[in-house]
Amino acid sequence: MLVFSFMLLLCSLLFSVAAFHNIIRKCSIKDEICMKNEYETGLMAFGPTGIPELNVDPIDPMIFKNITVPVMEGISLIIKEGAIEGLKDCKFTRISIDLENKLESKDIFCGALKISGEFFFGGTNTMLQNIFGTNSSTRHTEAMIIFEQVSLSLNLPVTVIKKEDGNTYLKLFDEKLQYKFDIQKAGFDIKQLFFGKNDISEVTSTFLTNNWKSLIQPIAETFVEKVLDFFIIFAKIFVDNVPSKDFILEDLTIYITN
Repeated sequence: MLVFSFMLLLCSLLFSVAAFHNIIRKCSIKDEICMKNEYETGLMAFGPTGIPELNVDPIDPMIFKNITVPVMEGISLIIKEGAIEGLKDCKFTRISIDLENKLESKDIFCGALKISGEFFFGGTNTMLQNIFGTNSSTRHTEAMIIFEQVSLSLNLPVTVIKKEDGNTYLKLFDEKLQYKFDIQKAGFDIKQLFFGKNDISEVTSTFLTNNWKSLIQPIAETFVEKVLDFFIIFAKIFVDNVPSKDFILEDLTIYITN
């Protein structure tokens, strides 16, 4: 629902600024093909620029800071500053907005998501002492992680409310978000990583790439949650300000719950 809400946010400008009318059009809530097409059009159009009028940052690249991810016992991958690229090219493979059952769900497929930035590995590990003569690392490095063939499924409760202005609005319950994801392949490219005087960039990249399946859950989940955090912000901005009539063809008054 969060990705859906981001696209709804994009639509808010399309109906308040004439220039956007040529990019995204209203859809029937039951027209899955129309909605998928418009969401993808919006991602392509606004992902790289954001929406300055609503103080919404770009999502492609999506900038983040200060993320810590456990990699092995006692060792964490710490990302001081980085970016996620590729979200604007994601495809919506299924969309359902079921207002009778108060549930919105969708499936999204991203061919590749690239995470790059200033990383460093920190912590201690006794195995490293035996191999390299030191058991700790706090070395900064430049690194890139690529997740390929990423599938994401979202489910989120949604209702319709009527505000004092007389218009209907969607109300999202993001605290009840349910999601799952799957990644078919991951690759790591790490530069200038030292333990003591040993440059272990290549061996670390190879180890992480070859063992990604056992390591991927905590690493990928951290970044998925970061993406969802951004979408929550977009969702809140949209549903609080834009009537449903501005992006949905149907009259939703029969679904009002307040």
